[in-house]
Amino acid sequence: MPPSQSLDGASLAAYYERPAVRARIREYCGFDLGPTPSCVFLSATLPGAQIPIGWTPEPQFPTSELDQLLDGGADIFRSAWDRESLLIHLDIDYLNADRPGHAFARPVEVFDKVEPTYQALVDLLEQYGMNLLPVVTGRGYQLTGCVSLESPLVTRLAALAPRVPDWCATQDRRLPAWIQERLTPVQARAYVGAGLALEYFAHRLIQRAASHSSLPIVLNGTNVGAGSGGREAVSIDLSFAGDPMDMRHMRVAFGGYQLHRFRPDLFGREIAALTPLIAVPRLGGSLDDVLQRHRAPEGAGRLAESNRATIPNVTEGVAALLTDYEPSALRRFHQSFYATEPDPPAAWPRTYDRLDLTTLPPCVAAPLAMPNDLLLKPEHLQHVTRYLMSEGWAPGHVAGLVWSRYEKNFAWGRRWTYLSPRARAEFDVRVFSGMVAVGLDRGIDFNCRSAQEKRLCPMTTCDRDLRVSRQRLLARTA
Repeated sequence: MPPSQSLDGASLAAYYERPAVRARIREYCGFDLGPTPSCVFLSATLPGAQIPIGWTPEPQFPTSELDQLLDGGADIFRSAWDRESLLIHLDIDYLNADRPGHAFARPVEVFDKVEPTYQALVDLLEQYGMNLLPVVTGRGYQLTGCVSLESPLVTRLAALAPRVPDWCATQDRRLPAWIQERLTPVQARAYVGAGLALEYFAHRLIQRAASHSSLPIVLNGTNVGAGSGGREAVSIDLSFAGDPMDMRHMRVAFGGYQLHRFRPDLFGREIAALTPLIAVPRLGGSLDDVLQRHRAPEGAGRLAESNRATIPNVTEGVAALLTDYEPSALRRFHQSFYATEPDPPAAWPRTYDRLDLTTLPPCVAAPLAMPNDLLLKPEHLQHVTRYLMSEGWAPGHVAGLVWSRYEKNFAWGRRWTYLSPRARAEFDVRVFSGMVAVGLDRGIDFNCRSAQEKRLCPMTTCDRDLRVSRQRLLARTA
């Protein structure tokens, strides 16, 4: 592990004092597109902020406070909600449930493992002509592009969504008084539609990259079983699409990255003592240059002087992606998924609430009995989805069951005041069931040994054999 250097928030603020750095951050936030910045709000994590206990919404700040936040040495985020465009966005991250700080301790080793997936991603984006801007983060990449709200493609994306998401009608209870704008139903549906299209893109990426990657490739941070380096994987993250658009944000290009320093509870004190990083675009040059020079403040400052950070317009590329997605097997599954309406809350006492958990394997019953927080973890959601599908449940009703558990009083705090239990349940179950339905997920790790390695098994007395369930699942989806 490299020796720690002392670089606190005040020193990061000195990096932010560079005019070129502030210019690049302002570009990424859309300050250069008119008299009003195109991003609706900012979020930030300030040095010394209290470690959150449980789930709390991220603080939102007016864009007029950008300079003040930079002066404080904060990590800066911009809203996914944009006044001028629909943002197209996904992340690729390294996961290691056994060594959560590994990407910070050994960045060259980790990014070398992610590189085959990243290069497959670059090739696929080039195939579609979709030049998303790649920003190197602490554990992988954040890629972003935009489609003008004036483009007919927004209407085409909106048409993919089966309905206006329920969170569109609850903006007033979430947004601070100083945000006067409201998302339109068309914007909300287009946001959901973009998530559907990116799900198809992620499938294609997995198919392209899997044979070249030394690590399993998963969606949305799903933990895997043990390997020689721990429970490590490459994650393609589309999870933004499961939450209200007005609650999501993304790191700014050329902004500080201090997650490892802010969360010693997650990564340990030794990792927290490492220096801050800078989230910089990968704009050519070697990966070693990016990791060794450009992510340090001095190198990032020089990079900011010679490059721009405008989010690129990817309208033509997204249109090409939709041309492939619309006749695909995944699109047919999505239509089938939403054609099965979950039971409404009034019917739950007669339907989902009557499910006898004692009839289920303990590894399936546990997250349904203790959904906070097991049923929020992707690997548990995947496990429940696979098992219930093997028993003949329609994916739409699996989502309904998860929704019903989210709506019950399991000490959720303020989570469902700001997020949508229905949208979250539908998104996660749709992603996992879709992988099964199109044959991308063959349930290789749907067995008792893997369930134990993934910490899904409560290790109670059990006479079940998940291999039987896997055979049923494959037979039902053949």
